[in-house]
Amino acid sequence: KACPFVVVSDVSARTDTIVHATVKLPAAAWGEKDGTVTNSERRISRQRTFLELPGDARPDWWHVAEVAKRMGHGAAFNWHGPSAIFAEHAALSGADNAGSRDFDISAHATISVAGYDGLRPFQWPLPAGCETTPSERFFADGNFYTADRKARAVAVRLPAIAAPTLEYPFTLNTGRIRDQWHTMTRTGQSVRLSQHLAEPFCEMHPADAAKLGIADASLVEVKNQYGKAILRALITLRQQVGSVFAPMHWSDEYASAARVDTLVAPVVDPVSGQPALKCVPVAVQPFAAVQFGFGVLSKRPSVIDAAYWAVAKTIDGWRVELAFATPVEDLGAFARLLFGSVDNDQTISYRDAASGQERIATFAGEKLRGALFVGPSPVAVSRTMLAAELQSDFSDVRARFRIIAGKPGSAQPDKGTIVCSCHSVGANEINAVIRSGQCCTVASVGDVLRAGSNCGSCRAEIGSMIRAHQPIAAE
Repeated sequence: KACPFVVVSDVSARTDTIVHATVKLPAAAWGEKDGTVTNSERRISRQRTFLELPGDARPDWWHVAEVAKRMGHGAAFNWHGPSAIFAEHAALSGADNAGSRDFDISAHATISVAGYDGLRPFQWPLPAGCETTPSERFFADGNFYTADRKARAVAVRLPAIAAPTLEYPFTLNTGRIRDQWHTMTRTGQSVRLSQHLAEPFCEMHPADAAKLGIADASLVEVKNQYGKAILRALITLRQQVGSVFAPMHWSDEYASAARVDTLVAPVVDPVSGQPALKCVPVAVQPFAAVQFGFGVLSKRPSVIDAAYWAVAKTIDGWRVELAFATPVEDLGAFARLLFGSVDNDQTISYRDAASGQERIATFAGEKLRGALFVGPSPVAVSRTMLAAELQSDFSDVRARFRIIAGKPGSAQPDKGTIVCSCHSVGANEINAVIRSGQCCTVASVGDVLRAGSNCGSCRAEIGSMIRAHQPIAAE
């Protein structure tokens, strides 16, 4: 935001960075690129396109070359395609090398277009004059890439890391969760990957939560001298007393205040520049919300006027979690803005003044445009069931009252929270086969429901569900 001229090359039109772009360069996505990739065992493989470039999208190298030309360096970036770049890269890797540097693929310094197209996977280093990699395993001969071939042990001085204090008594650890990647610019658009954990959370030990008066599924404010985040409380025994965990993925595109990087101290490793992401002193306290809400929408809203919100993709629309610091004076007006309603939409609503519960559903013809549930505490309604109703036919007006009642249709049993993203298997379905005695192992749950039978990332959670149903033997 502070930079006077920002150029962004990306495949997504909605990111936290691109809103500040002076120039936007539409980039090619993975399946649209022609080039090479290198894996962790140093193997370089050709990657060939299998999708046409959409619209104005171009490969990264093209963007770099065109910018260079406009800066007056066209002669140095005058490549005809990826093969020319690879040949230059290979030649540079061998320049003034003679075995003094580990990376050397100069055997391909004169590769042709045809040779590049037919390039077979190989491991580096591959110096000029070699047809195969001299050693599959690095340093197997005991030699290192130093003048005397001996290893260098370098003493490093770690930057000072702040310890918890009375003001900030918790240690925040940040990291990734199983279904999301980086800042969700791609995984956040996947319905399957958004079903398991659909909003940012703060995981903490039950003893810490009880001491602070924090209930499971309530909202908490995590803060320190650098920033703050508003997250959903997830109370588990996975965290130690005094430690909390928050995922790194949610950006301003998917939540109102969930960027955990705002809490990280401006302290970095002096060599690598890596921030101290794993040990951040913070304070945790209940978030003072007077109303909570949950809604499903056929279209993503452009603006959400709430102190807390988090959106996630569903099959035919979006789901949104809400919390308000002050009461919503006109819930009907708020819902119309949230749903994007038009004059000929039909709306039904329900209000219980004694309990503070309000519900609104709006229909565009035979389809649900949006449904919103609001109350003084976190809304107790099946998120999976309501999201599925965006696909339902509401030509029968009587079926519309099912939404206001928070009841699933007869053809749509409530799966509960999705545990297995691969096969869309919910917690209610898994718990049912466990309670019935039909399944007592993770493998048997996979045989009956297919849950955990594909990528396997949900098997640990299924195992925990099985153990929770097992009786505790008397001592």
